[in-house]
Amino acid sequence: MNTKHIFIGFFALIVMIVGAPFVAAATTAPQRIIYNGHLLDSSGNAITTEHTIRFSYWSNTDYVAGDVTSTGAINIGAAHYASWTELHTVTPNSAGYFSVELGSVTGLPDFSSMSVTTLLNLHLQVEVKTSSAVDTSYELLDKDSSDDAVDRSPVRSVPFSLNANLLDRKEVGSGSGNISFLGSGGFLRETGTLANRFTLDADNSTGGTVSLRFGTDLGKELSYQQENNYFNFNDDVNIQGDLTITGLINGVDITTIAAGSDQTHLKVSSGAGLSINIAAGDYRINGAVTQYAGNSNQAVTDDATNYVFMGSGGLTIQTSGFPTDESYIRLATVVTSGGGISTIADRRVFNSDDREQSIVKTYAPGYEGAAYEGDGTENTGQLYVTNSGAAVTNHYIWTSTRSSLQDYDIVIHSEVPADFVRWGDTPLSLRYRTTSGSLAYAQADIEVYDTAGAQVTLTGDSSDLSNTEWSTADVGFSGSPTWTVGSGFLIKIRLFAKDSQEVQLGHLKIRYTQLQSE
Repeated sequence: MNTKHIFIGFFALIVMIVGAPFVAAATTAPQRIIYNGHLLDSSGNAITTEHTIRFSYWSNTDYVAGDVTSTGAINIGAAHYASWTELHTVTPNSAGYFSVELGSVTGLPDFSSMSVTTLLNLHLQVEVKTSSAVDTSYELLDKDSSDDAVDRSPVRSVPFSLNANLLDRKEVGSGSGNISFLGSGGFLRETGTLANRFTLDADNSTGGTVSLRFGTDLGKELSYQQENNYFNFNDDVNIQGDLTITGLINGVDITTIAAGSDQTHLKVSSGAGLSINIAAGDYRINGAVTQYAGNSNQAVTDDATNYVFMGSGGLTIQTSGFPTDESYIRLATVVTSGGGISTIADRRVFNSDDREQSIVKTYAPGYEGAAYEGDGTENTGQLYVTNSGAAVTNHYIWTSTRSSLQDYDIVIHSEVPADFVRWGDTPLSLRYRTTSGSLAYAQADIEVYDTAGAQVTLTGDSSDLSNTEWSTADVGFSGSPTWTVGSGFLIKIRLFAKDSQEVQLGHLKIRYTQLQSE
């Protein structure tokens, strides 16, 4: 019969548990606990014969008769049984020492499924008998024989198991060195005093542009450009609520603009269906001031971009773009689709000089001011100008009979005029065609060098130009190039061809805004 305190009368068992319960999750930590014991008889002599030791987990410290059955087995239906027991047969060494691995016979319980109350009150019960004896011979290791209610040893943390509350000494939170985790719905959850802040480039190591990207293939970004000190969106922005701005718009402090002032006039707004309204206000073109009374329900073209401006003929709406041959004041671009207005983009420029005019400078082959040069290797071929016949225009042809790509450069020298204001939305356009649609046989690249001789970062279609149909490559300028008025800059067009294929170049156009002469 398994009774309390009897074990101490016959044996003394000194134990040390190295390890502690842990949550069984995806981990590389061993799922066992080392138990080291020293088995002595009542006289203090080492026990060296074979014995069976029974270990079990319980949620209280008090052993009662109902915790085992009449056959001496653990009563798995007992109120405080913690669903784990294991037997080990040991033969201590000559000094009475032995060691076992708890969990090596019967897997340890899933501590993550235990209640907090059970975990905080978890106790280990240890019983021993000679291996040949029946189960009713098990005798209990009584932790405290002087207290009838304290029979089992509490399971407590050793120093490294305290780290189970953390992860490699890191805790959940939003402070330095803390760990973030996914909350409900799989969303990133931040806790602590910085719960409302998510920091990119926290170590300040980027030094350039810091970006937040949406989709790998989509490639939409919100970025902060440190060199320019502003945020940049690489696509349209739609704001459905109120917009509050404390800075400048086109250099104008909008907090100083009163309703009805000369900086709020001529504003375009949506009308009914395919119509727009233009507010009243005065404007000045070429020194003449016009008092415009406003107009409502001005028709716009469906499924198109409509350009709205004040020109020599007053209010004008057209789909071919803003004019390039007269002074005008931009008001808006209105995009329509499916019988309605999609967007209205304000194109007004406050405090602009009314002498501004848009210039398109066209270079027809052979280009004015052009030089022709090879880079010293793989430059064998023929470059000439011919007439395209039905198109009533000249074009360059670069071709080579060699089996490897041969390249040649056309370098155009142009000059920034003294009355230059800014580049157009599309500073360069180049008409081109290749007889092969493969880049391996024919292609063209465009490079631009500013008035300081530095290569300009280009946007749009500036490289790998190849198309068997006549196409237009539209090129923009980005970054901070140097454009000194009265100084020259270079446009370099590099042509590649092999196996008798051709690259053909048509007109090159340069667009910019300048001031009209007085």
